[in-house]
Amino acid sequence: MVVRRLKSRKLGFILALLFVISSIVPLKFITYSSAEQASSKKKYTEYNFEGKSVSPLVKYPSSVTLKISNSARAEGLYSVLVSGRKNVSDGVVVDITKLLDFSREYEISFYAMQATKKLQRISATLEILDSSGKNQLIVAEKVLLPNIWTRVSGKIQAYNYKKAKKINLIVNMPTSKSDSFYIDLLAIKDLETAYILKQENFENKNTGGFLPEDKNCKIALTKDKAYSSTYSLKVQPSQKSKNGKILFPIRGLLQKGRTYDFSVLVYQDSSEPVSFLAGIKINDGKSTKEIVLTKQNVTPKKWTELFATLDLDTKFSAKDVNFFVKPAVAIPYYIDLYSITDENWGQPIPDYNLPSLCEKYKNYFKIGVAVPYRALTNPVDVEVIKRHFNSITPENEMKPESLQPYESGFNFSIADEYIDFCKKNNISLRGHTLVWHQQTPSWFFTNPETGEKLTNSEKDKKILLDRLKKHIQTVVGRYKGKVYAWDVLNEAIDENQPDGYRRSDWYNILGPEYIEKAFIWAHEADPNAKLFYNDYSTEDPYKREFIYKLIKNLKAKGVPIHGVGLQCHISLDWPDVSEIEETIKLFSKIPRLEIHFTEIDISIAKNMIEGDDAYTRYLLIEQAKKLKAIFDVLKKYKNVVTSVTFWGLKDDYSWLKGDYPLLFDKDYQPKFAFWSLIDPSVVPEE
Repeated sequence: MVVRRLKSRKLGFILALLFVISSIVPLKFITYSSAEQASSKKKYTEYNFEGKSVSPLVKYPSSVTLKISNSARAEGLYSVLVSGRKNVSDGVVVDITKLLDFSREYEISFYAMQATKKLQRISATLEILDSSGKNQLIVAEKVLLPNIWTRVSGKIQAYNYKKAKKINLIVNMPTSKSDSFYIDLLAIKDLETAYILKQENFENKNTGGFLPEDKNCKIALTKDKAYSSTYSLKVQPSQKSKNGKILFPIRGLLQKGRTYDFSVLVYQDSSEPVSFLAGIKINDGKSTKEIVLTKQNVTPKKWTELFATLDLDTKFSAKDVNFFVKPAVAIPYYIDLYSITDENWGQPIPDYNLPSLCEKYKNYFKIGVAVPYRALTNPVDVEVIKRHFNSITPENEMKPESLQPYESGFNFSIADEYIDFCKKNNISLRGHTLVWHQQTPSWFFTNPETGEKLTNSEKDKKILLDRLKKHIQTVVGRYKGKVYAWDVLNEAIDENQPDGYRRSDWYNILGPEYIEKAFIWAHEADPNAKLFYNDYSTEDPYKREFIYKLIKNLKAKGVPIHGVGLQCHISLDWPDVSEIEETIKLFSKIPRLEIHFTEIDISIAKNMIEGDDAYTRYLLIEQAKKLKAIFDVLKKYKNVVTSVTFWGLKDDYSWLKGDYPLLFDKDYQPKFAFWSLIDPSVVPEE
């Protein structure tokens, strides 16, 4: 955990906005707790339930029970427990019609928690009533881990509903008919203020979730002093204990890997300046410690801001966390305009609480991912890789054009970094690829004396074979004992040719003998590395038969080939999962042959309808179902399937542009495909 004391540019925006609004209307810190207040500006509406009222939440249906709870909360002292559910649709409903300016876009957010022993999915749905009837649209959904507060958020394009007579927000937990869940800090925010997580100006006539550390210290609302409106919170330390520290619980708000800004205004009217401290108090279950984030002298009779920034690393863990304010000496003081903002709002940040994918499948096979070099230099990517994958494949960085762009001009600098990364993080490395008809420099096939294309003459054959041997043995030899498997040969089969061999430059000059020699030379360079033939469309019965015969013949000749790589670049429509199983069955007939799934992605682009988000969601559900079915097959053949690799970390890294083929979306958020491999019960059926 890193502590900073840097002013945020967002804070300047908040203060500027406050000044502008205060010059026009009575300032309420743009924090409204009721529809009547919010209708004046419609910028920010927050419900924190600190007034011990469940409003504006309404039972949905009336048989549901809503109860203020202090046994669990994301922030402050109270949340709402939703219980008495009898159907998956049961939950709460909020009429948000009066909270919206129908020319703007909003973020809806809330914190949710469930205390069952399994994963659950929470859902937020807009119900729009207009002249055409009633329509529903899911705006946010999230998988909830047990006993962990999770922020659920989505966007509402209010300008699309100008003709709506009424708009309801319905929250339910569709993975369970009866289990209870908690809701806290419901907020509806114009996108300009969406980075604000929490605001408190005490105009709701309660203490806003603050509490004294010392039970003898008194806190109370007062009209004696207020920064701009009517109320502030007065703190009166006990003269006996002299402890004027106040606390604000924030454990449920904090997410690993994020950065938070805290701001609070302090006023004191003693005879001299007094130093005030603000920070966090952490209880890890064994001990309690305080971290001071800022220290500021507060001049008498002048409101002074305490501001600090908190960086949470990805391993942060605590049983309880409180923000605190305390004076250096025990004097009465006032606070007002307390806020917490998220510096990372709008930035892609992973959920570091997710179950580990490779841990889930540790008794079956390795779980791998193909990554570009930039992923190794991106700390966020690195954390995701380390958590979910125990094998990586360089996407392009070990292909011939990357390692030997010109003859004898080997460049191992980036490939070496992959090796170092894997060694440091105890991750296995698949080498990809030694021989391919693409991404191989043209000089390989050019006569060094004439500059002309090599022919199939014996002299030219020798030139190419020498180059091939040197490349393979130099590369494999350098990484001997460091690369556990090599895709020695990539995509050498063309099912449209009578003999099945792709008419590449390799084949046209050398004939099929280059295939045997590539495996022999790789084995000589590293006898312990597993050597693979790798190809796509292996689910095509005609093509896979060519590949099967190739590998079987190589084995019969004693050529050191240890496995087949099935790329599995597929779509929703093709192939059927049964064909994938047939492919596994076929190659399983070859004794001692391992099977790796090397480049999995499932394209949905061809099926998508532009602008139809609901249909895209349906396709993503179908994608998840197909991936789950594939993994059910792979687990069945765990004796031969020893590694499964996805071709990309997240959707925007995929080679399939404009598609959504991977486990994580562009913001690192797990898709239904991910959850289908962790717990399929949270994937919607529809």
